[in-house]
Amino acid sequence: MAIVYRYGRNLYINMTNRCPCSCVFCVRDSTPKLGDADTLWLKEEPTSEEIYQELRFHLTPEIHEIVFCGYGEPTERLDTLISVADRVHTSLKKKVRLDTNGLGNLINGRDIVPDLAKVLDSISISLNAPDAETYKAINRHRFEKEEAYASLISFIKECREKMDDVTVSIVGGYLTPEQEEECARIAKELGVEFRIR
Repeated sequence: MAIVYRYGRNLYINMTNRCPCSCVFCVRDSTPKLGDADTLWLKEEPTSEEIYQELRFHLTPEIHEIVFCGYGEPTERLDTLISVADRVHTSLKKKVRLDTNGLGNLINGRDIVPDLAKVLDSISISLNAPDAETYKAINRHRFEKEEAYASLISFIKECREKMDDVTVSIVGGYLTPEQEEECARIAKELGVEFRIR
């Protein structure tokens, strides 16, 4: 059970297996392993202190950044995310990134971007589709179709307003070339970086 795992030059925090989506491409359905972790399935969710101590144990000088990304959506544990991210900045002096599905406002029932902006250096948001219908089909989220996609776009816009480093991404091979181009256009219109992962 890995709370912290290394992938490339980054350390990743796996603090929950909860997620409101069941994406068609999710690696959880194909392997328990990622990076140097034997399994990312948690028996129980770690405390802030447990996460911090694991980070300290795994931290080496060549680590570039700390990333909240595991086998669940990090904003499911917003308070823990913010607490750990703040401590990483204060004590470990490392950059902090969040990889998210962008549905944190719906998950938490409020606008969480101001809180995230205080503790993150960058954020990567899964756009995954150019419209609400395709998004629902790919992400298989638990929310209303139009509500989820509208919340996602709103989340991206506000992150761009409050943060300097914002990227949206899609997974290659699940959209038509035309849909991929439309996603790139949306990213450009929103003023954020775009990548295919």
